[in-house]
Amino acid sequence: MRRLEPFSRSHGAWQLIGLGSVLAAACAVSSGPQRAENSIDLPPGDGRAILETQCLVCHELGALTLFEDFYNRDRWRSLVITMRANGAVVDDDEVEVLADYLATHFGTGN
Repeated sequence: MRRLEPFSRSHGAWQLIGLGSVLAAACAVSSGPQRAENSIDLPPGDGRAILETQCLVCHELGALTLFEDFYNRDRWRSLVITMRANGAVVDDDEVEVLADYLATHFGTGN
């Protein structure tokens, strides 16, 4: 019985093709600035500009729907603070404005 190594000659090409497919799919999901699925209309408000300039640099607009009607203001604020800790450029005042905006337009109402 022949033992197959992870990158043996007989299976190495197929494994690399599979890995390439996984990486391509991951890149397509997080395509950054190219947002083809902007089907969400952002309501006007004080936090809209912050959302557009700071959040959409890394996140798809559709990510809002993951938390819509699930996060209250405190949860939105905590999420914004977490994003700031991970590199989002928002000051203390902008955190509050953005939390208000997100809670008003995409929150639970609590």
